[in-house]
Amino acid sequence: MRPFAPQDRVLVSPRHLAGAGFDRLADAISPLIHLFGWPSEHDRASGRISVHSPDGSLFVNFNSRHTHGHWWSVAHHEPYWEARFTRQTPIEAIAAVTQALPQLLGDDRHIDRIPLTTTPLAQIAGLNHWHREDDTLTSPDGHCHLQHTPAEDTP
Repeated sequence: MRPFAPQDRVLVSPRHLAGAGFDRLADAISPLIHLFGWPSEHDRASGRISVHSPDGSLFVNFNSRHTHGHWWSVAHHEPYWEARFTRQTPIEAIAAVTQALPQLLGDDRHIDRIPLTTTPLAQIAGLNHWHREDDTLTSPDGHCHLQHTPAEDTP
């Protein structure tokens, strides 16, 4: 077996063990910018990317230099909530969240291209054999965690 070159594509299963994937970073933010016209800022020196909704209520930030490994954050102001994703989170999962944001704000222009499910998260997790303990869902292999950590200042 020959060693893989850095540009070689390989299949990794389960998918989340492959990490976030740099070459598809745009999957999470391009629809917001190009389909919905959300303003964006890119600091080339730091690599930080920020996209915000036209009304200023939702922000999506990417920062690969975050000290705690939370490369992505999605925050809403009223009511305040925040979702954070580590550097290992598959880009498909982040894109699923970011692409749903315009509909959360009532913008359904591309609802045919970005359908949302009405199935509760607990039901989806159960159908895929995830385990629930308190406020944490864990994948069947134990490598991936989805944690809800409500607090007074950050629901």
